Amino acid sequence: MLRLTKLGTNVVGRRLYSVAPVTPVNQITIADLFAKHVSKQPITMITAYDYITGTWAQAAECDMVLVGDSLAMCALGYNSTTEISLQEFKYHVAAVCRAPGTAFVVADMPFGSFESSLEKGIETAVSLMQVSSKVGAVKLEVGSSSNPNGLRDYSLRLAEELCSRGIPVVGHIGLTPQRVHALSGYKAQGGADARRAEAIHRTAQELERVGCFSVVLECVPHKVSETITRNLNIPTIGIGAGKNTSGQVLVQSDLLGMLPGKLPRLAKQYGHLYEDSVRCIRTYMDEVTTGKFPENEKHGFRIKETVWLEYLAKVGKGNGDL
Repeated sequence: MLRLTKLGTNVVGRRLYSVAPVTPVNQITIADLFAKHVSKQPITMITAYDYITGTWAQAAECDMVLVGDSLAMCALGYNSTTEISLQEFKYHVAAVCRAPGTAFVVADMPFGSFESSLEKGIETAVSLMQVSSKVGAVKLEVGSSSNPNGLRDYSLRLAEELCSRGIPVVGHIGLTPQRVHALSGYKAQGGADARRAEAIHRTAQELERVGCFSVVLECVPHKVSETITRNLNIPTIGIGAGKNTSGQVLVQSDLLGMLPGKLPRLAKQYGHLYEDSVRCIRTYMDEVTTGKFPENEKHGFRIKETVWLEYLAKVGKGNGDL
């Protein structure tokens, strides 16, 4: 909180609290997201991978920006989200956070950065929050609240540990790409087995109980997602989970058509950046080849006549034209 007092002709800023920023930033907060949830206003979320895509998301005024580990495949060309290292991922989190804007930023916890122990998971979450003051929460992929062996999923315990330490957590259930091998592939979850649908429901409730402020539901049948949403007091963010969740998230490269290839069923393409970009680059190449670009008068810089003549004298050339 900053109070301005006028002394003569000078305006002096005086802090009322030692931790107050000199320049207040109107970032969207968890309280703001809950206010939208309570008033039944859909929450918008989009992924971002770097400063440019972060800037686009912020300029569009999305409520939430997710720096997702999907960037491993969409931006870096890896075959799987499991291949990116924590250090490489943090580099992209920092770049996204440099984009100006008020969106609430969430950072994924990449595969391999938390599974070895609770201590390692806590350390990873803290390090992600320290990348930038804009990082407001971490997202954690979570398995079923119970399994055939009767063991409680490790990531649920980690979510509880993080929440108990004041680290905001978004749980991610349903199709969890980091567990794609355990799930036997990229497929919808809970549509063919009532026990699996119930497990997803129970896990969502458990995530709320341990303190998560939101849950992402990926590739969950829309009837199941709607039921889960009705039974939770925290917002649900859907991707391939129907229209009756509290909000939606899409991968920016899918939304904008940044890459060729088949679009996932859960996505919708609103632009054609890949085709437009290739066309623009080809037009540029054609203009270079035919001499249309660059044009000296439009794209070049002039030199004073006296400087030009002096230059020619120094390099031993004869007079020339501008």
